[in-house]
This record gives sequence, structure tokens and C-alpha cells, in this order.
Amino acid sequence: MKRIKTLLLLIAIFGVVTLNSCKKDKKEAVVSLTADLDGTATNFSVSPVALQGAVDGQTFTVIQGSTSTGATLSITIAGKVTAGKTYSDAATSDDDKPLFLYATSPTADDYLNDDDDTANLPSITITSVTSTTIGGTFKGKVGLLSEGAQVKSITNGKFHVNIQTHP
Repeated sequence: MKRIKTLLLLIAIFGVVTLNSCKKDKKEAVVSLTADLDGTATNFSVSPVALQGAVDGQTFTVIQGSTSTGATLSITIAGKVTAGKTYSDAATSDDDKPLFLYATSPTADDYLNDDDDTANLPSITITSVTSTTIGGTFKGKVGLLSEGAQVKSITNGKFHVNIQTHP
């Protein structure tokens, strides 16, 4: 009788361990959008997401997020997003040129792609695409159109965000 109780106890422990290990396999992907702006690490952790949709038959993907203080970063790519591809302002096709937009607050002027420094043109590399997530890296310079001298350098940009599709 003692052997049966011990055996049942071991089976119960083994079952709990096995079932708990299965739950760990179903972790959700960590969502993040980070970059260094003029050397300062910045986390765009408020609602980081990739939005996909079409306008007049043209597909667009917008990767965006905000900081807790209201700064916003948005990167737009035209066409179908492909893993392993780099989209750069140096590209010959406009469809392969990303649009970077950075604003320090909701009421501030927008910083857009700065093409004056050809060694630091805005670029984004897509490292992974699934049906639900997109990941990659980005860098480049953005400037104020109204005040050409104000430029921000974006380095070490990384993202892994969920995709929301809009018709």
C-alpha cells in the first residue's frame, strides 16, 4: 500500500512538472521600440506597434511608438515588407526609401529624413517578419524642415512589435 501511495505521489509530481513546462513554451514575444537619440537611450514603450494598410492600392507599414513624455517616433515603409531587406534613403526606387518622423512632443515640429549627410542616411533593416510580428534595426539623421540646422542623430535603433492590419 505504501508503494502505491509513493507511486501515485511521484506520478502527480511528474504531471505537475510536465504541465508547467508546457506553459512556459507559450510565452508571448516581448514588444519593444528603442533607439539612441543624440547619444541618449530612448525607449518608445507607449503603444509600440506596426500598422499595415493600403492607400490607393499601395501598401504601407508604419512602425511607431511614443515615450512616456510624449516624444514620438514613426518609420514608414512603402510596399511589401521583406525580411532580410534594408530600406534606405540611398535607394534608387522611392518604394525602398523609408520615411522617418520624430517629434519631441505632440505639439512640437516634426523632424524628418535628413539627406544632407550621405554617410548617415536614414535606413531600416527588417530582420524578421511573421504573420503577427515584425523586427529589425534602424539608424539615420532627421532634421527640422523649418530650421535646417537642427538635426537629431538616431543610432542603435531596434524594434520587435506586433502587426495590426487595416484594410
